[in-house]
Formats: sequence, C-alpha cells, structure tokens
Amino acid sequence: MEKAIFKENFLEKQENIYKKMRTHKKTPLGVIRKRYRRRLKSGKKQKERNRNKNALYSYSKLSPLEDYSYETIFNKWAPVNLKYLLDCEKSDFHHEKITENIPNNGGNFEVPVEFSITERPKESFDFIRGVLGALITQKYKTINIDYSRCKKLDSDAQVLLDIILKDVIKFFNRCKRYKRTKPKVKEINGINTLNNDVKKLLYSIGSPTIHSFKSINFPDIIPYKLCIHDSETNGDPVKIREQKDLDTSKLVDYVIDSLAALNRTLTPEKIDDLSTVIGEILINAEEHSTTKHRFSIGYFHEMNENGNHFGVFRLTILNFGKTIYEKFKDPDCPNKRTVKNMEALSTQYTKRRFFFPKAFEEETLWTLYALQEGVTSVASDQYLKRGNGSIQFIESFFNIKSESKLIDNFSTLSILSGNTSIVFDGTYGINSKKINGEKYKFMTFNTSGDIENKPDSNFVKFVDNYFPGTIISAKIMFEEDGLTKTYNYETE
Repeated sequence: MEKAIFKENFLEKQENIYKKMRTHKKTPLGVIRKRYRRRLKSGKKQKERNRNKNALYSYSKLSPLEDYSYETIFNKWAPVNLKYLLDCEKSDFHHEKITENIPNNGGNFEVPVEFSITERPKESFDFIRGVLGALITQKYKTINIDYSRCKKLDSDAQVLLDIILKDVIKFFNRCKRYKRTKPKVKEINGINTLNNDVKKLLYSIGSPTIHSFKSINFPDIIPYKLCIHDSETNGDPVKIREQKDLDTSKLVDYVIDSLAALNRTLTPEKIDDLSTVIGEILINAEEHSTTKHRFSIGYFHEMNENGNHFGVFRLTILNFGKTIYEKFKDPDCPNKRTVKNMEALSTQYTKRRFFFPKAFEEETLWTLYALQEGVTSVASDQYLKRGNGSIQFIESFFNIKSESKLIDNFSTLSILSGNTSIVFDGTYGINSKKINGEKYKFMTFNTSGDIENKPDSNFVKFVDNYFPGTIISAKIMFEEDGLTKTYNYETE
C-alpha cells in the first residue's frame, strides 16, 4: 500500500515538472517528457565527463615535474594490471622480456594462424609480448595488428590482448597531460580481418567494440561484452559475494536468452549446473586476484553443420596476481591444514620420482590438488561453505556438455595458472570415495582414480609460458537433443 502511494506521489511530481517545462500551451506532454528524459541523460553524461577530467587532473598532480624519467612516469601513471604484468619477475611480460628482440617489422604485427592461449600458448604469448614491447618502448608511431593470416581466434588470447591494449591506451592518455611525456605512438589499428569467424569474434566482443565502440550485429552471434569487476573500490566480503551473485545471474540469463535463438531453453537441472559453473569460476577468480580486478567475456554462436542445429557458448574469465600454487605456497596462507596435506603429497611424489623438470613439477601437483573437494586457500570465516566449488564446476561442466560425440568434439574447459595447464574434455571422469564416513569427490586424470598416482600428462602438465594469474576458458556445446523446447501458450 505504501509503495502504491509513493508511486502516485512520484508520478504527480513528475507531471508538475513536465507542466512547468511547457514553453507553449500547445506543446504535447509527451514531447515534454522526452525533453525531460533527454536532459537527465545529458546531465549524467556531463557528470561522467567531469569525473574523467578530474581523474586526469589528479593524475597530473601526482607527477613530480622535475623528474620525467620513464621509470617515474610508469610508476605514477601505469594502471595496476599493466604494472603487475610488467613488474612480475616470472611473467612472460616482464619489462626485460618484452624489450628484448622486438620485431623490426615497421609496426605491422601479424596475428598467428591460431591465436589461442589454450592450444597455441607459445605463438600467442610471443605475439602479445612483441606488441606490448613495441608499445611500451614506443618503437613505432603506428602499430598495426594484422589478422590476414589468422584462421582461428579464441576469446582467451583476444581478451588478454585487449585488456593489455586497454591499459596501454589509458597509460598513454595520462601521459598526454604534459608535453614532455606525450606518447610517440599515434595509432593502434586492427587490419585485414579476412576470415569470417575471426571477424565475428572481433566485431562482437573484440578490439573494435572495446576500444572504438564499433560493432557489427551478426544474426548467429549474441555477444557478452567485456565485464570488468573491481573489488578494490569495495572490499566488503558481503558486497563482493552479492556482486558475484549479480554477475552470475547476468551471465546465466544471457545464456538462457541466447538459447532462444535455437527456440530452446535449459532444463531446471542444467540451469543449476550452469549457475554452479559460472558462480564458482567467478568466486575463484575473485579469491586469487591480487590486483582486485576480474574480467569476463564471451559469446554465443548458433551453428548448423551436417544437418545438426546447435549452439556453442564461449566464456573466458581471468585475473592477474598470484597463481593458485603461489596462494598455497605463501607462508601467510590461512589454510594450514591443506598446505600440510599438499606438502605430504609432494614428499610422496618426490620419493616415487614423479617430478621431472619442465614436465611435471610441484606447482602442477598443487594446482591439481587445489581443484579437489574440500580444498580452499581462503579462511573458513571469510567465505562460508567454500572448498567444494572447483570440483562442482568441473562436474557441472560435464553435465552441461553435450552427450553426442558425433558433433561435440571441441567442448573443453581449461585452466592456465602460472606454468600449469589443466584441460578437461570428459576423457577422465570424477571419482568419489568415503573418508571417515564422509563422501568426497576427486579429479585425478588417471585410470586409478587416486591422486597419489601421477595424472595423464596430456591433460595436466607444466608449460614453458608463465601467466601471472589465472585464465579459465570454456567452450560448451548446447545440442538440441539435450534441451527442452520453449512453448508459447497462445489461443487460436
């Protein structure tokens, strides 16, 4: 009742405002309403412009004008994620590594044939490192990112490149405040998007939409634009959880809406599975982020191949900071019991000579162990009911994944953290057993179902390229047979 009275009072006040704004008696109230809404909208835009100007002004005041050295400028104005990438000594994007062997290509950088962090890490990391090195050293006035050779483009590699470009552009804009720090780089261009699938990804969720606000509406693509969550602005654990729930609901609703393109909807059980997958991926990214930023992006692709009508949902979530292994290896890790179990398991692997340099190391084992049920690096009083998430999202992924092997030959969920790569495709299932009367689930990647035995190196391995954070990338197929029809109840 109170809400109804409040609504009536609000509407009455709005009508009075409209009437006062009427400059001529013959002007319709509908026109007045539009003008009022337009004024409110323009006011919000002006406030946003003022905030940006104030932010730039505050950054300009931070710079000591007597010191224009690159180190000082970078430390003062570089965004936090870019700084972490370049300052982390292990990172493939450390200052020393990106400034070595910058290609002499006149500023034209050719994207690899397969630009994918999961499937082609070396080529993809080398390419991004070359582009970043040229930008940071400002070797060329114009940087062209050439897609003419690219035949396969994955969202994990593209979003990593776009996040870096976004921070570099922000850094350059801050440098423009002073004549002596004005950047030499004048243009960053994406050129020669010849492949149709590459063009679809780029112009739905890639660089043109993020940096130039240029997008193309493809009839078979429904994009989920780049979402950036910054928990540094609000460190309240309750509000962080609330934001995670909001982001989860947004993504789940997006997938459900996307499936409408197939005239299908998920069953209630699969909606729960999808919510679990997305929710646990988001909270894991939140827990392991050092820079307090979490990035998510994806898109839904409707496809028809060999008489099969289906959809593919791609999702990439990443953060920058300590890896999963480094979180547990930290002396200040609050979960001492889990760390002791990991150390004991490492001792067994050492005795059995399972550790091989550059093939399978302690980092690989601990990252795998961190995925098991009941394992978390977070103190129990910070997040309730934690420690089941990783195994649940793996299990939920297998439940969502299409059962037909005839067409579903590319559904995968991969994790890259530090030097560890773990890939799920259903080859190995989830095992369970009782310990002290309680049932626990394990993901061991071996036929014995025992984590004390070495996992299959095809799916769990130590890789050369170190990523300073965690990237989780999923490609999930939705097949018509695995979904229920959407019925519209209409009278004839």
